Amino acid sequence: MEIGLRDFLADYSQSLKQKVIDAFKPLFNPSSMDQWDNEAELKLDQLKRKLFPAQTNAVLSLAKGFFTAKKHGLILVSEMGSGKTAMAIAVAHLIPKRNYRVMVMCPPHLVRKWMREIEAVLPKCRVVNLNGKGLKDLEALRYAGKPTCPEFYVIGRERAKGHYSCKTAVWRQNHLKRALCPGCGKELNDELKSKRPRCSICNEPLYMADKDGFRRFAKAEYIKKYLRNRIDLFVADEVHELKSGVTAQGQAFANIASVSRRTLALTGTLLGGYSTNLFYLLWRLMPLESKSRKLDFRSPMGFAEQYGIVQRTYIETRNDEYTESSIGRSRGSRTIVTEKPGVSPLVLTDFLLVHAVFLRLPDVSGSLPHFSEQIVEITMSENQAAAYKDFERELTAEVKQALALQDRSLLGALVNSLLAYPDGARRGELVLHPRNQRLVAEGPQVLEHILPKEEELLAIIGSELAEGRKCLVCLEHTGTRDLIPDLQERMMGKGLNPLILRSDTVSTEKREEWVTSKLETGDYQVMITNPNLIKTGLDLLEFPTIIFFQTGYSIFTLRQASRRSWRIGQDRPVRVYYLFYAKTMQAVALSLIATKMETALAVEGDLSDKGLTALAEGANSMLIEMARVLTGDQADVNVSDSWKGYKRKELESDSFMGDDVLEAEVSTTTFINSDHATNITYNRIVRGKIFPKNGYAVAIVDKYQFLFRAGRILFNGKPCGNYDKKGMGTINNKTIQIMKAREPGPDCYVLVEIR
Repeated sequence: MEIGLRDFLADYSQSLKQKVIDAFKPLFNPSSMDQWDNEAELKLDQLKRKLFPAQTNAVLSLAKGFFTAKKHGLILVSEMGSGKTAMAIAVAHLIPKRNYRVMVMCPPHLVRKWMREIEAVLPKCRVVNLNGKGLKDLEALRYAGKPTCPEFYVIGRERAKGHYSCKTAVWRQNHLKRALCPGCGKELNDELKSKRPRCSICNEPLYMADKDGFRRFAKAEYIKKYLRNRIDLFVADEVHELKSGVTAQGQAFANIASVSRRTLALTGTLLGGYSTNLFYLLWRLMPLESKSRKLDFRSPMGFAEQYGIVQRTYIETRNDEYTESSIGRSRGSRTIVTEKPGVSPLVLTDFLLVHAVFLRLPDVSGSLPHFSEQIVEITMSENQAAAYKDFERELTAEVKQALALQDRSLLGALVNSLLAYPDGARRGELVLHPRNQRLVAEGPQVLEHILPKEEELLAIIGSELAEGRKCLVCLEHTGTRDLIPDLQERMMGKGLNPLILRSDTVSTEKREEWVTSKLETGDYQVMITNPNLIKTGLDLLEFPTIIFFQTGYSIFTLRQASRRSWRIGQDRPVRVYYLFYAKTMQAVALSLIATKMETALAVEGDLSDKGLTALAEGANSMLIEMARVLTGDQADVNVSDSWKGYKRKELESDSFMGDDVLEAEVSTTTFINSDHATNITYNRIVRGKIFPKNGYAVAIVDKYQFLFRAGRILFNGKPCGNYDKKGMGTINNKTIQIMKAREPGPDCYVLVEIR
């Protein structure tokens, strides 16, 4: 007999939970706190800003991992807006020393925010900005004595990585066309292939500083060289952006982590799709564990073999012609090994369960306002639609011809050009072959002053501003296909003066302060920007309305940017609009994003059948999948159906094994097209408590009793509803859900009505 994962969890959740507790002996259990936990919790009361209960549990878990279990590296995977910064500061506060030193490396635009947060949370501390030029502050730290108060040093990752350039330093005999070691005179061959070459005989360095390059010394390199064991805790913010093993930023992270006593990695999106996204992070955070599992730092594919998905393609070639040196036909074969998106659930048990704490935004605050998403389908004008169809047909035909010849170089052009053309139809679109610059396809100019999506954007902004709600407009094309001037012109035609934030508008470190100062003038009600500029760190509570004029196809960018204003401290309902043209690549992208959203959430806490299966089996990249829809290799997709399915699964994702539930949670998704609008609104309202008995349960709602037994619900002995193994059901045709309550204890459940 087969049983789904969620059904299995629903049936045996409490037994499984107790088994996990008995087998793994959790380091921190909020339902049975020991003396260390109680003392640490009392120490957290010294903070100037109090933590939410779920934040406190996360902080105590991490601190106990560091200071009693002696872990070197831990990860806090916390949803955007749930207070990662405050939790990291609280962990530092629990360092078992009166005075200590903490190093924080973060994106450059968050340096000042980190400094403000530290001073706002800790009662007494010293905060030093290391993001300036030069090594003066690091030199002072190198020769400083013991700290006299808690000290925090904050540095942007760009400043941490910058190092001087090197060039080869050898003795060249040009007339003999050879290079010799300046130390021993050995002729050099293979030695010069490495980045920092040395002579294989005398170990002489074969490189030197390039005096014509940048004259600087990487601060991360300086820390590694001179500050070993001087840092009690290293906090790496947005660590998922440091996942590469070869980038300077990743190496800067490794340098500081290697000389720090403890490292806390912070991220809102741990998994990027491939198992190797985790490989270097895990190696740098927990090198001893990685070595014990015989993982080779130089071989990420070995990690993918164990914890990811590897595809082997065997190609055999056969030449039917006979040769003089052989009898019969000649043959050859080769194997191509590539990693595919996906990760094995084993990574949870082998690494993450003992090194990571997961936290969701609803766990932190039960008072978040209503959050609604509106999917707005827009019909193109006749001229625009005709031009798009011709362009799509021409480009798709070229791509199919290339694919028949095993040439995939046009796939990127297919997707990106078809995504961009409807919004930039006034200027047209040219597609050149990336290899020979041959003209592949041309999208003609559509000479219309205002396009349908622009009209819809202005209508939404007008409606939102009438309610006194500032609007944030996000669009992908702000570079080569820059659409900001077009939108700015049309907004100004309606009497609006939009604030424009570009990558070069202000330095990244001052970006948040710049936005705040501009809004304080009262001159701006709308801001236009690329979502990549605001997807991390910025708290944009002033914009309760976020409008995606373009969505792109990055799941993580969309997830992060769409939550910029739905955060702790927001007191207004948050509305997010996604605009797309019907029957275009934009519809394909938005639909696929919805189908992949659950996969992105699976490792981060929302466990479901579909999520784990997709995570374990993987799928092709978003770009490839969109191209396959156009070339006919994959079934067409429906935006409305995809988002309805995603929201339905999201509703069911509250596992019975969870510990908390919101007293009231509201989520709305609206699908709008030219004919009508369809709302899907989920309001979770707690109606009463459920008390489990031996073989049945009793729910008390407004002093009335309901009997739950074997899937049936009875009132006064008469059937009035039913429920399934997932806890979903109906009472008098009203949808209900059984959920875990906030009260401590193993048998505390609530009856929730879903409206």
